[in-house]
Amino acid sequence: MWRIRIGDGMRKGEGRAEVGGARAKVELDLDGTGEQDIDSGSGFLDHMISALARMGEIDVSLKAEGGIGPQRSRAAGLALGSALAEALGDKKGAKRYGWAAVPMDEALAKAALDLSGRAYIVMMGEFSGEMIGDLSTQDVKPLLSALVEGGRITLNVEFDGENDHHKAESVFKALGLALREAKKVEGTRVLSTKGVL
Repeated sequence: MWRIRIGDGMRKGEGRAEVGGARAKVELDLDGTGEQDIDSGSGFLDHMISALARMGEIDVSLKAEGGIGPQRSRAAGLALGSALAEALGDKKGAKRYGWAAVPMDEALAKAALDLSGRAYIVMMGEFSGEMIGDLSTQDVKPLLSALVEGGRITLNVEFDGENDHHKAESVFKALGLALREAKKVEGTRVLSTKGVL
């Protein structure tokens, strides 16, 4: 499965998850260039995770199989979040916070996150249709919720627009850019009043 070359950086992680009959495996390098090898079982979801990886400059290999679409999406999110958590380690030196706003034609998404060690998501916005390509619009929030759960991240997302594809893509790109900011190393201490995240 692992066909892309991972760099020589130290911040690498692996995540695995099983949900119902679905299973997913992710390997990533936080200090990559955005290379990706994605096979989630959904062409549109592959596109979204690829956009996140490219914007975040994170090398990602992801394989999800078995089960039904919602189970694969949740398994992929959990595995991706778990790999992020492992790669971040104790978060020493990490900027911790990241935010971004991404326009895509008529759509606009804003994402703000905290590598807090606490899983929490607020998502404001609605899709107008039931499907985007081969992905159910009802799978988008559960996937992001699973990523947040696996990665122990606090995430706030807000989006608006007319075209569901544009709305979803701007969300994933904003999340990628916010992760790129939050993962930056700016010192050696943990950015927390408690000294630990």
